[in-house]
Amino acid sequence: MPARRIIIVGAVAAGTAAAAEARRTSPDAEIILIDQGPDISYSACEMPIYVAGEIASDERLVRFTPEAFSERFRVDVRTLTRVLAIEVESRHIAVEDERTGDKERLWFDALILATGVRAHVPDALKTASHHVHVLRRLEDARALRARLERDKQGHAVVAGAGYVGLDGVEGLTGSGWRVTLLASGGRLLRGGLDAEMSQHVVRWLTSRGVQVREERAIGLDVSPDGRIRAVRTDAGERIGCDLVLAATGTRPNSELARSAGLKVGPSGGLLVNESLQTSGAAIWACGDVVAYTEMLTGKAHPVPLALNAFRSGRVAGKNAARGGVGRPATMQRVIHAAGVSVADLEIGHTGLTLEGALRAGLEAVAVDIRHRSASSNSPNKPLYVRLVGERGTRRLLGAQLIGEDGAAQRTNTVTALLRSGASVDDAYAMDYLYTPKLAPAHDALFVAARQLQKRLEASR
Repeated sequence: MPARRIIIVGAVAAGTAAAAEARRTSPDAEIILIDQGPDISYSACEMPIYVAGEIASDERLVRFTPEAFSERFRVDVRTLTRVLAIEVESRHIAVEDERTGDKERLWFDALILATGVRAHVPDALKTASHHVHVLRRLEDARALRARLERDKQGHAVVAGAGYVGLDGVEGLTGSGWRVTLLASGGRLLRGGLDAEMSQHVVRWLTSRGVQVREERAIGLDVSPDGRIRAVRTDAGERIGCDLVLAATGTRPNSELARSAGLKVGPSGGLLVNESLQTSGAAIWACGDVVAYTEMLTGKAHPVPLALNAFRSGRVAGKNAARGGVGRPATMQRVIHAAGVSVADLEIGHTGLTLEGALRAGLEAVAVDIRHRSASSNSPNKPLYVRLVGERGTRRLLGAQLIGEDGAAQRTNTVTALLRSGASVDDAYAMDYLYTPKLAPAHDALFVAARQLQKRLEASR
């Protein structure tokens, strides 16, 4: 009887985690890991640091080369290979080797889709110019780093003010370039920060020499030799520049699954059950392509975070490999907790923003405080906190923290509270650390929780 064959499509974080877990679950299985790019198993989150020159070599970002992963986990790793189609009923996929053009039809007992997301570049910013970059895959980081090593200074326009946009600002300013950030409506990290909290970051970046403009890129001026001349904006402006980073969002790579008839949600993420099985009987999904059920609202949408990729990869890998033996692994509901560091400023958010909670139909309120990271008699930095809670239930819904020191790790504390279903009163009753050089007697979260208690009591 032939060994159980498991095919995994996508090989960065979730796909490699799935392959490793599948091997642990089924030592005798045949595992094939396929990726369209040349690299597998690398740290995408550290690419901005590499772009800025703080990491000497791209090899430092790579956890496993294809050869090392293949040897370690006894997996057939196929890079530069594109999956053309999935045949759900017959359990086959069609693949093409992009180096040779050879095509092949492979059967599977179990298929795992870890196809991730792609950079979304609007048509207005698409061009053949080598001076327009994205920052999604390791090849993108290499190309941008090479440009910055060749040209030690210049003016870059970053179009888009989400995570990738801020990461781009960090990498470009760290390389000595002058940067203009186009933030439509003046909003940064729109899904994670409310408008008032976003303004703290705008002011900080402006004070550090980054020009933040409340405009949207609608076109490019490119010279006949392919050089970028300017970015055109919806305000009728032309911003002269030497480089453009298109950071205008991502989209789940779910077209392959959609073409095979698998169910996809309104946001483009693959719909799965708690075992990460898709609507195809022998097909699982993991990583950024999945629409995860969010804990606070119960709604499913992509939550593209590294920890979700690793966790979901292990769940999908185990379930695909177990062959119906034993209990299936399950993926818990997720909390959207994320952070970014830009120009020495920490930005963390978790759960729902006030805007997001109101859109979800919750009766939410929020409070803002300005506190400090440590005792007033010790070196300390300002810390801005917004806490969001729900009237009636007094449930804690989310937090946003911004500061030079102490914002990111305090965000983890709120995430733990959210996962436990804590109330605002629970947040106030937390036993916060006090040690003068690290935290004040009244921690910023303690102060914010008390203010939110008062706000909820006043609104009864």
